Amino acid sequence: MLERTAGCLESGSLRRLLPASKKVMKSRRTLHSSFWSHGASDLEMSPLWTALVQVAAPAEPQGERDVQQQRPAAMGPTGMLLDFLYPAGTLNFLRQYSGWGVDRAGGRLARNGLEKLGHRQYTSSAQGTSSNTTGFPWEAAMAEDNAEAESGRVALFYEKLGLTKDYDFEEAWRRYSLLADDEQHGLLRKPLMLYLSTSERLVDAERTIQLFEALEQQRRTPAAYRHAIRAHLKMRNLADAMTLHSVAFEKLKFPAGSEELLAYLVKNSSWSRAFSVWKDFNIFRAQPSVQLSYNIFEILDKDPTIGSQAIELAGYVNRRIENISPDTVSDESADLIKFASGIVRRALRSTQAFNPARFTSLLTILHDWKFATPALYDQVTSMLIGLQETKLAIKCYRRARFSKEILFSRKTLHMLLKICCDSHSILGMQQILDDFFRIYSRPTRTAYRMCMNEFAAQGDAQTVHALFDQLRERDQGNELQNVSELTPVLHVHAKRGEIKEVITLFNQIRDVYGLQPDLRCWNILINAYGKVHDVDGAYACFEQLLSDENLQPDDYTFGTLMGICTARADVDRVVGLYLFAQERNVKTSAAMLDCLVLSHAQAGDLQKAETICEDGLKMELKGSRTRMWNHVIVGHALNRDLVSVNRLLQRMSEAGVDYDKYTYSALMQSLAMVKQPDRAYAVMTDVMPPAGIQATSFHYAIVMGGYLANGEVSKVFKLQRRMEKRNIKLSASTKLLVLKATVAEDEKLLENGTNEEKFSRALEMFQEIIASADPQDISDPARKGVSRVPLDIAYSTTFNRYIIYVLGQYAEFSTVDNIYEAYRKSLPASQRDKAPLDMMWTLMGAKLEQGDHETVQKCWEISLTQAKELGKPAESASGHSPEDRPMQSEPQKIIPARQLDLARHLGLYMRSLHTQRKTDEMIATVDGLLNDGFALDSHNWNTYIEFLAIRHKYQLGFRLCETYLMDQWTGWARIRWTLPERNRLSTELRATRQLPMHFRPKYITLLHLARGYLELQSMAAESPYSESLLNNLERECPRVVRAITTMQRVDDHLERTILRGY
Repeated sequence: MLERTAGCLESGSLRRLLPASKKVMKSRRTLHSSFWSHGASDLEMSPLWTALVQVAAPAEPQGERDVQQQRPAAMGPTGMLLDFLYPAGTLNFLRQYSGWGVDRAGGRLARNGLEKLGHRQYTSSAQGTSSNTTGFPWEAAMAEDNAEAESGRVALFYEKLGLTKDYDFEEAWRRYSLLADDEQHGLLRKPLMLYLSTSERLVDAERTIQLFEALEQQRRTPAAYRHAIRAHLKMRNLADAMTLHSVAFEKLKFPAGSEELLAYLVKNSSWSRAFSVWKDFNIFRAQPSVQLSYNIFEILDKDPTIGSQAIELAGYVNRRIENISPDTVSDESADLIKFASGIVRRALRSTQAFNPARFTSLLTILHDWKFATPALYDQVTSMLIGLQETKLAIKCYRRARFSKEILFSRKTLHMLLKICCDSHSILGMQQILDDFFRIYSRPTRTAYRMCMNEFAAQGDAQTVHALFDQLRERDQGNELQNVSELTPVLHVHAKRGEIKEVITLFNQIRDVYGLQPDLRCWNILINAYGKVHDVDGAYACFEQLLSDENLQPDDYTFGTLMGICTARADVDRVVGLYLFAQERNVKTSAAMLDCLVLSHAQAGDLQKAETICEDGLKMELKGSRTRMWNHVIVGHALNRDLVSVNRLLQRMSEAGVDYDKYTYSALMQSLAMVKQPDRAYAVMTDVMPPAGIQATSFHYAIVMGGYLANGEVSKVFKLQRRMEKRNIKLSASTKLLVLKATVAEDEKLLENGTNEEKFSRALEMFQEIIASADPQDISDPARKGVSRVPLDIAYSTTFNRYIIYVLGQYAEFSTVDNIYEAYRKSLPASQRDKAPLDMMWTLMGAKLEQGDHETVQKCWEISLTQAKELGKPAESASGHSPEDRPMQSEPQKIIPARQLDLARHLGLYMRSLHTQRKTDEMIATVDGLLNDGFALDSHNWNTYIEFLAIRHKYQLGFRLCETYLMDQWTGWARIRWTLPERNRLSTELRATRQLPMHFRPKYITLLHLARGYLELQSMAAESPYSESLLNNLERECPRVVRAITTMQRVDDHLERTILRGY
C-alpha cells in the first residue's frame, strides 16, 4: 500500500499505473504543462471528473515564474490523484469517460450548440509570450536553423543520448531526463523537439510543449515554433496553436507553422480560419522586402483525404458566393475563390488521394470557376497516364473540348493522341487532329507520324496516303525531314501484302526523296517478302544487311526472318536463326522467342514450347511475354485439352504474365473445340469487359465457328447483328462464317427446293463480297478460316474456294469452271499456274464429283510439285544460308509441320484411282509420297487399306493395318461394356483420337478386312494359295485377326452392305 502511495506521488503515476484503454477516447486531450500554474483545472476537466477527483492547485507567485521554467522537464505538478483509493470499476469508468473538450470547428458540439464548452477559456502561453517583445528578422531565424543543422546538433543528440532508432521516444525522454541541467539547457533541447515531433503519442506532444516553453526567447526559431504548434494541434489545442502562430509572425516576421495550422483547419473544415491563415501568409509574402521559398500546403499535400475536403470547401465557397449580392462582390470573394481553387488543384493532382469520381468532381469545379488552364491539363493528363487511367483522361478531354474554351497545349494533345493510338480509337485520333487544326492551324509532324503509324498498323492505306500528302504539304516544301516519315507508308503496304508497292516506295527513298533507307525500312521490306511467302527475296535483303558496313541486323530483323520461317513451319531454320543471332551478340527479344515457341507448337512438340516459355521468364527480354504463352495455349486448345489450358492460365498468373485479347481468344477457342460455344460467348461478354479487354471481330469469329460446328446457325446471325450494333467491322473471317451460315440455313429451309434455289443467295452474297474486297479486311494477323497462303491472294482464295466447294456439292460444274477461271486471272502472273494447295483440293473435289478424273490427275500433279517446294527447308539464292553453320542437324526432305500438306489431296486422288481401278498406281503413289518425306494421316491409312481390301490386296492391307493402326486400338466397345470396369474411354483419350496422327482402325476398315478374311476362309478348302495366305495373315497380323474374330455382329446397315452373304 505504501509502495503504491509513493508511486502515486511521482509525476505521471496514474498514466503509468493504469493500463491504456483499447478504445479510442472521444477526447484525447491531456493536461497542459502550465495547467496547474493557471489554476484552471475546473475549466479543463469534464464536470463529472471535476466533481470526483478535483485537485487544488496552489497559486504561483509571479516571481517564481522563472524558477518554474528552470525546473527539469521531467517534473510534474505538485498535486496528484491518489488513484489507489478508488475501486477498479470506478477507475475504469473514469478512463472511459470523455468530456466535451474538442476543438474541432464545425464538429458534433457545434451542431448541438455546445461548441463553447469544448474550447479552452485560457491561454497557457499568455504570460510567457508577453514578457519579451524583442524580435529578430526571419532571415536570421532561418540562418540559425540552418547553422544548427550544419553544426551537427542532431548527430550530437543521438550520440549524447546513445540512440540508434528514430522512433524510441520513451527511451529518448528517459535518457534526456537523466542529463544535467546545463546540458538540457544547452544543445539538446531543440534536437529533442525535432525527434519527438514525428511521434503520434499525446504524451510526446505534451513533452514537446514543455521543451518549447523551457527555451529562451532568443532560441525560439521558426522550426521550434513549428514543432510546438504541431504539438498543440495534436492535443486539439487550437487556441494555443493559433496564438503561437501569431507570436511567430510578430516576433520572427516569419509564418512559422502555417503549413501545420492550415492542414489542421482544412481537415477539420474550419474554412474561415483556414482562409485567414492563407490570406495572412500571402499578404506577408507579397511584401517587397520578402523573398520567401515556403510551401504552406506542404502538410496538406500529404493528406489522403484532401479530395473530399476540397469538394466540401468548394461547396462552402459556392454557398458564400450565392449569398452575396452582385452589387456587394468584393476582392474578398475573389480571394476566397483563389484560395479554394488552389486547394482543389492540389487535390486534383494528388496521386495518393486519387479517386475517379472525386477527380471528375474536382475538375468540374475548376471548370465552373474558370480555373481549368492548359497547364493544368498537361499536369492531370500526365498524372492519369501514370496511374493508367487512360479512359478517364480521354473522357475529361472530350468533356473539355465540347465547350471549346480550353486551348490544349501541344504536349497534352500528343499524350492524348498516343492513348488513342494505343487503344486503336479512330474517333479519338480524328478529334485530336481537329483540335490541332482548330488551335494551331495544323498538326505537328509528331502527330502526323503517330497517326500514320496507327493507321498503317490497321492496314488503312487510303488514310495513310492522305495523311502523308498533308505532311508533305505542311511546310509547302514537299520535303521530308527524315526517312521515318515515309516508313508508315511502307508499313501499310507490307501489312496488306502488296509487295510491288513496297518495292517501289523503297526505291523512291533514294531516287525521289534523296534519303537513305534506315534499318526499319529494311525490316519492313523483309517483312513484305515474308507476307507473300517470297523466302528468296527475304534472304536476299538479309544478306545485303549482313554485308552493309553502316547497318547491321537487330533483334527485329532476326525476329522478322524467324517469323517467315515459322510461317513455313521450318523449325530447324528458326532454331538456326536464333543461334546465329546469339553468335552476333544480338539481344534476344520476346518476338524471337515467340517464333521458337510457335514453330515447336506447330510441329506438335508442346512440351518443348512450354519449356521455352519457362526459360523466357528468367531472361531479360524486350517486349511482352504474353504472346509465347498464348501460342502454347492455342496448341492445347486445338488438341481439346482443357486441363492443360487451365493449367497454363494459372501459370501465367503466378509468373506475372498479363493476359491480352489473344489469351482470351485462346480460351474461347478451347471451349469451341469441345463444343461449348455458349461458354466461349460468356467469356467474350462477361469476362473480357471487366478485364478491360474489348471484343474484336476475331473473338466473334471464334464463337461463330463454334456455333456453326454445332449446327446452331441462327446464333451466327445473332452475333452478326450484335457486331453491327456495336459498330464492329466485319472481317474476312466473320464474312466467311456468315456466308457458310447462309448456305446451311438455305439448305435447311429449302430442303425440297431445287439446287439453284438453295445456292442462289449464297452465290449472290459471294459476288457482293468479292466486289467489295478490301485487303484491309484480311491484314489483321489474327484470322480464322484463312489457310496459310500468301497475304496478297488470301482474301480471294478464301471465298472462291468455299463457293467452288458449295457449287461442286450441287453439281454446278459449269459455274465452278467460270469462277475458277476468274479467280485464276485475278492472281499475280507468277502464281497463275500454281494455285494454292487449298484451292487445288477444293477443285479436285468438284472435279471428282463431276467424274473428270483427268483434271483430278492434273490437280494432283500441280499440288505435289507445289507441296514439295513449300515443304523443303528454306535457303537463300546462293544455296546456303548465313545460319547454316550454327544449325546442328541435317535438314529433312520435308519440314515436319508440312508433311501432312497433301493428306486431303491424297484422299481425293485415291478415290479417283480406286474408281478407275488403278490399284497399282495408287500403291505407287503412296510409296512415292512416303519416300519424298510426306506422311499419311489416320484417315489416309484407313482409306488406303479399305481400297486394298476391296481390290483383294489382302496381304498388303492386313500388314499395313497391323503395322500402323493397331498400336492404339482400344478394342470393341461392346466387349468393354460387358467388363466390370468402367467402359467409357477417358476424356483425354477421346480428345486425342481426333488428332490426325492418332492412328487407329475405323469400323468400316475392319469390316472390309473382315470380308477379305471370310473370303479367304471360304476359299482355303479348295485353294492352297488361299490357305497359305490365310495362315500367313494369322501369323504376321495377329491383332488384326483377333479384332476380326472377336467382332460381334450387330446387323447394321454398314455391316449388311459390306458383309453381305457372310
